[in-house]
Amino acid sequence: MDKKVKTVGFKEGLGAGIVGLGLIYFFLPSMIQKIADLDFIQSEPFAMLSGTVLVLAVFTVVAGLVVMLANLNEE
Repeated sequence: MDKKVKTVGFKEGLGAGIVGLGLIYFFLPSMIQKIADLDFIQSEPFAMLSGTVLVLAVFTVVAGLVVMLANLNEE
């Protein structure tokens, strides 16, 4: 009964870090809105930037999950 003990390795740590980075990206649009509310800045480019950052956040979280769930040979 040689059961292989599974521990958290580099792959899970890297995936968790990437997911954490994606979660930070989700909070960036609120900061972008505070910048857009300033009187001397035109806010049209900031709406597009906000949408782009949300799409980037979704891709980053998915990439982190793929890294964590990937079946890599760890020998």
